[in-house]
Amino acid sequence: MNAASESPFEAIRAFVSATADTNDVIESAEEAAREFGLLTPDAMTSEFLRFLAAQAAGEAASSGHTPTGIIMSPACGVLGLHVFEGINAASQTGHLTCIEPEVQHQQLAKKAFADAGQRPNTFRFLPSSPLDVIGRLAAESYDLAVAECAVEEIQPLVEQTLPALRVGGVLIVLDTLLDGLVADDERTDRQTNQARQADEAIRFLESARVARLPLGAGATIITKVG
Repeated sequence: MNAASESPFEAIRAFVSATADTNDVIESAEEAAREFGLLTPDAMTSEFLRFLAAQAAGEAASSGHTPTGIIMSPACGVLGLHVFEGINAASQTGHLTCIEPEVQHQQLAKKAFADAGQRPNTFRFLPSSPLDVIGRLAAESYDLAVAECAVEEIQPLVEQTLPALRVGGVLIVLDTLLDGLVADDERTDRQTNQARQADEAIRFLESARVARLPLGAGATIITKVG
């Protein structure tokens, strides 16, 4: 398609997709995830995850601790690869906690991490639903968290994840804005209303700064400030 016939945003998205860094391990992990019907991040989201991970790793190095992250998604392997890429780019050795109840999804992630050369001591899996265990993680111990969840779980997952983050830690929740359906006043279905309610609750969180960006179906990024 000629760029002149696209919207400016679609032209930018297409350019980023065409020029984004990738490798055989990530492409193989994405293909395996799609075979299981799992959603994987687009190029812009992937770049942003690597950027956040590199930034978190740099700040962790300055503070003298190991960069730590949490991945909560059926596609934890693909998301984890991008986070590891960012951490490794900052010349740091990080550790990821992947929370995913499905054994097959865990196996996909373990294979992806092994193919990428990640040592087994750089990640762990908690075979539970995120809402069942996230509140039990050590407080103020993680630099970055990435979540993909059902709409009705967005607000409680955010509220239970923030205590685990260090001050300055970042939580990115993917696909929260439903491709812009939250802005359509004519959409009054339960899912859209729940997304709006979660968005409003998150925007008024205390001790946090929130940004909503047009990544994927619309991502919410929350920085813990106190």
